[in-house]
Amino acid sequence: MDDSGRWHTPARVRPRSVVLGCLFLVVVLFGAACGSTVGSSTADADSGPWWVSRAGYPKPQAHPPRAHPNPVVRDLVREVDSEAGELSGSTVAVAVLDRESGEVVGGEHADDRIGTASLSKLFVAVDVARRRSEGMPVSGADVDLIRRSLAVSDDAAMNALWDRFDGAGAISRLAVRYGLTRTRPPAVAGNWGDTETSARDVATVLGQVPTLPEAERSLILGSLDAAPRTAAEGFDQGFGLKESKRPVAVKAGWMCCEHGRRAVHSAGLIGPDRRYAVALLSTQPSSKSYSEASEVVTEAAEPLLEDLG
Repeated sequence: MDDSGRWHTPARVRPRSVVLGCLFLVVVLFGAACGSTVGSSTADADSGPWWVSRAGYPKPQAHPPRAHPNPVVRDLVREVDSEAGELSGSTVAVAVLDRESGEVVGGEHADDRIGTASLSKLFVAVDVARRRSEGMPVSGADVDLIRRSLAVSDDAAMNALWDRFDGAGAISRLAVRYGLTRTRPPAVAGNWGDTETSARDVATVLGQVPTLPEAERSLILGSLDAAPRTAAEGFDQGFGLKESKRPVAVKAGWMCCEHGRRAVHSAGLIGPDRRYAVALLSTQPSSKSYSEASEVVTEAAEPLLEDLG
């Protein structure tokens, strides 16, 4: 796009003093085996998802944290955070979902709300694909619009999809279906590039694409796989994860300017069997050119591609 716009475990009850030593030992050993309490913080409760108070929007099922986090992914995310922190004025939000373990590892800014730019095209495409698999009529012309909006990032195609398939509703439906706590539709109807999301939410959506039924999965992944270096309006979208030496399914996003910031994003599925869903969302000073801003995202993607891609 161009310049348009926990799992909660109840607190463990401590055992009362027991006269019988054996019973005391059993209780202590049982308590030790249970481990420490995992619960939501007060801050989490105070800053719940934007949609929880809306009628008809059920709270999604949260996924329990995984017992064996991937240390390689955690180290790489820390590396991206460290290097991005050295870039004057630039903020790079990174999140990686390991589809094998189900864990999402997020960097310092993984939950920052950021304008999607053209990443909203991916959200609408996933919603339409999911609804098609559930019986909603989708014509051949509509399928072509999805392909063009994803592969060459055609804004006109996205405009048509947004109007035809209730784009704002698509964003809301995805937020509910996948438990996206930082994603919401644009404040101004039709300004789909101003949809807000986070790196963690983008990685979550990407991680769901390979689970779609065959026809819908092939439509989205095939379109992302086929994305050329040059977008419909001539923008060079061959940056970030697209710099991989291996085939990758990637969606780029770019727009300017909100509060003097330029948004440049790269998100995709990388690695063997598309194991990792990676989201790199950046906001950078508008004084930087698109070329300079794209290079920042490419540099952030390098360690991830080298070790995961």
